[in-house]
Amino acid sequence: MNWDKVEFTNHEAYLEIALEKPIFSQKTDADLNTQIGVTSLNYQGVSLSPENASCLIHKLQLINKSNMISVVFSALAAESFINYYALSKGKDEAYLRRFKGSKSKRLSESVFKWIDIPNEITGRFALNEGSAEFSGLQKPFTDRNTLAHYKASLQDLQSVDFSNIQDPNAITIQDVQSNYCATVNAIILIQKNVDPDIDIS
Repeated sequence: MNWDKVEFTNHEAYLEIALEKPIFSQKTDADLNTQIGVTSLNYQGVSLSPENASCLIHKLQLINKSNMISVVFSALAAESFINYYALSKGKDEAYLRRFKGSKSKRLSESVFKWIDIPNEITGRFALNEGSAEFSGLQKPFTDRNTLAHYKASLQDLQSVDFSNIQDPNAITIQDVQSNYCATVNAIILIQKNVDPDIDIS
């Protein structure tokens, strides 16, 4: 926090939302286990009554909706934080607009910002292309884009096997915990190592 300026930022709120949603998903999964004896990870192949199948589908939709919110807000937090970092170091919006993604490498402009901005400001890279953190950072943006360009799946009710029903674009609780929130936290800590002056409180 810079006490000489008034800051209007959203990255903290975005990260809070991203971190809150997995808690709801876990609670919903526990409710599912209590109510019908399965979870979002082990329901496939289990024979369920029509009532339990209906409950399962409803709970899976709630879990997936919560997980989608976490994915989107993880990406928003990562993008908002790197923009905040650049602006707090005297860069302007024109500077931020010069970054472009790479369709051939399937990388978002935000990932390029995480590579280039810390290096341009400090002379040190927070992320290196090819590192685990670099790959991990791309995932929230890739999955956010998949959600933004979602293709519906329509199936004939007669052919649906309710014991194996699954949304092909579903995001698991484990994905959210390991691939989104943890990644954003990790890259912010890496940025702190590169530039100890940045406030990450």
